Amino acid sequence: MTTPFRTRPDDGPQLSASEAVHDAIHQMVRQFADPMAWLRELVQNALDAGTTAISVHLDYQPDRVSDRGTLLASVTDDGHGMDQDTIERSLVVLFRSTKDRDPTKIGKFGVGFFSVFGAGPSVVTVDSGRADAPEALRLSFRPDFTYELEAIPARRGTTVTLTLQQSSAQASEFAERSLAALSRWCPHVAAPLQLSTHGIPAGDRDVRIDRPFDIDGPVTLTHRVDARTVLALAVDPVASVAFYNRGILLHETTDTPLPGVRWKVDAHDLHHTVSRDNVRRDAAFARAQQLAAELARTALRERFVAAFASSSSRSASARHAKQPPPDAALLAAWARLALDAPFRLKPAEVAWPLAHPLASDPSRVTASFAPGILQRPERRYTLEPSALTAALARKDIPVVDLGVAGPGAEALLALLRAHHHEDRVVPVDARYLLARALHTNDLVPHARKLLDALRPLLPALGLREVFLGTIDGHGRDRAFAAFAHDPRATEFLLDATRDEPFSLEEGRALLLQVTHPRVAAAVDAARSDPSLAALALLRAIALDAGSLDARRDLSLFTLATPS
Repeated sequence: MTTPFRTRPDDGPQLSASEAVHDAIHQMVRQFADPMAWLRELVQNALDAGTTAISVHLDYQPDRVSDRGTLLASVTDDGHGMDQDTIERSLVVLFRSTKDRDPTKIGKFGVGFFSVFGAGPSVVTVDSGRADAPEALRLSFRPDFTYELEAIPARRGTTVTLTLQQSSAQASEFAERSLAALSRWCPHVAAPLQLSTHGIPAGDRDVRIDRPFDIDGPVTLTHRVDARTVLALAVDPVASVAFYNRGILLHETTDTPLPGVRWKVDAHDLHHTVSRDNVRRDAAFARAQQLAAELARTALRERFVAAFASSSSRSASARHAKQPPPDAALLAAWARLALDAPFRLKPAEVAWPLAHPLASDPSRVTASFAPGILQRPERRYTLEPSALTAALARKDIPVVDLGVAGPGAEALLALLRAHHHEDRVVPVDARYLLARALHTNDLVPHARKLLDALRPLLPALGLREVFLGTIDGHGRDRAFAAFAHDPRATEFLLDATRDEPFSLEEGRALLLQVTHPRVAAAVDAARSDPSLAALALLRAIALDAGSLDARRDLSLFTLATPS
């Protein structure tokens, strides 16, 4: 006998569904934003029925005459099943559920089953039986919201089958959407969940859906609170949260109070709202938020500090080996996260990549600037290792290599400035220069002639020696640098704020930068007249240094034109 759905269990016999029933079911179906949500709802019902395994099967039977065939989409479980009283008092009565007062059940409100009508089936069949019953029951639901109930051979559990009239292309699309829906809504379901297809034009498949409750990312943490509550967290610039109950997704959002953390929680006491599009904001929700915040501040933060140090070390080592830093983007992202809660790294916790290992400890490629370590008031940085930074390292002066972060170097610089007073964070080129003399044998003949012509003129300016060479770092655009002469050295590391390298003081040596236009012109002029080239160059240098007065000028001409 055909019987309609009812809105109350005590409604009298009717021949067709009332207008109220039609309106109620349409309203319930419309509340499911995803038409494939029926898969989630049936998997949820299977879990509530105590199943040990769930099978989703799609079987397409093409029509030999037309392009439209029949797709049978079924969900099978081996749970405790339903008897006739459960069916007649709950399943076919709108807004009734046997789970209303059971806190261990996910589904409530008696609306989940009706999501099957959102898929547009011509028939919905429910075969269900209990293990101790002599026979099972079959319900056949029709689109007009009437049903038939009949007895079938005994079985344990429930199979819900949707019969859909679809073309081969629609069947292939339905299979893809089914896989996507199950993967999204049921990734960690608390029972083996298998999707198998047969006759689908795109190809048969057999896919295991469920997987362990974990989270991907370079820095992660999975923490089990008890047998029914587990959290998984990952450091991620794009914060988000997902709520699960027994592995079924209830809600996911980017609205989370934990910046820099992507996390999810599976807890038995989390439940969706009546509209089934969100999670209830109740005590269980607050507890999950509190647990996640505590884990982010403690265990996840510890892993973040260690991972930051490891990435910094790998990237610095790669730069030292003349290879691209492997974690450039990661370091930049983490530098931004390190400034804020829940991580907010202390100065001693940041492992800074060094441009070069220090002479005192060649194995060290990072520095933390912790108390008692590398005690210097300034923090020097560079975007690229150079001969200057190598010379500083040989003097045990650390230089932070911001260039390991590639385009994200500004993020590392912001972190460095946040941890140290800004006027003590300086680019290495703003303070140091490296003057390197070229060996005489490396000079062209007319360059050697220029040096020979310059040396007799040096006493006029109180200088002791002159070299041709290069200047790196601060003052690399200058024509010269002057410094205390060490006859054993060919490399001179100078502090521009202390050594005054661009002034001509008594007893200093003079290095002329061979690539500077003025020096290069003098070298070229020495081909024909080394003495005149030397006089003109030294006068220009003295003028640049502010050291040329009438006495020194006369002395230069006297030495340049001996009687």
